[in-house]
Amino acid sequence: MHQKEEVASENENGRRRRRRDSPLFFKVVYVFDVSQTEGKPLPEFEVPSLTGEANEALFDQVMQLTRTQGLEVGFESRPQQDPDIKGIYFGKTIWIKPEESRAQQLKTLLHEVAHYYSEGVFQIDRADAETIAESVAFTTGAHFGFDTGTRSFPYVALWSHDKKVLETNLAAIREVSSKIIDALEQTVNKMVGIA
Repeated sequence: MHQKEEVASENENGRRRRRRDSPLFFKVVYVFDVSQTEGKPLPEFEVPSLTGEANEALFDQVMQLTRTQGLEVGFESRPQQDPDIKGIYFGKTIWIKPEESRAQQLKTLLHEVAHYYSEGVFQIDRADAETIAESVAFTTGAHFGFDTGTRSFPYVALWSHDKKVLETNLAAIREVSSKIIDALEQTVNKMVGIA
């Protein structure tokens, strides 16, 4: 529907006249409440935080890797931050939520480093970044004996929406995982003096 707003004004003789000033537009949109829909309920995924032991040696290696890449990692408390956000990567900065368990901090650190490599090093499109970063965190953690599957599997399922998204990104996941694993192994060699 299209209407014009009428505005009263006076002309130079003092008589009032009406003029149409600005158009008003109305657009029909459809809104549904979930109670008005049919079918099976949409699946809900619980993405639990990791608990238990962290691989401290891997944690130290990843922190060393971030320093060699010129990344700044912060663990300061951010009470205004959405409590579901465990970490953030932006440019050359990574933030990790300090209130989480050490295992969750390590998994999040791997995830945010994967964002750095996929976006900052390989220039991979941001569209599938969460699927790639979490898959890389799982792959890298598993390579070093740190199992993040409890959180990673539901996280990837939530973000990828469809197995095709995961399949489409397998090459990127493999490429980023390999780069990080190689860099971490070089870091270990330098730390023990093998290089």
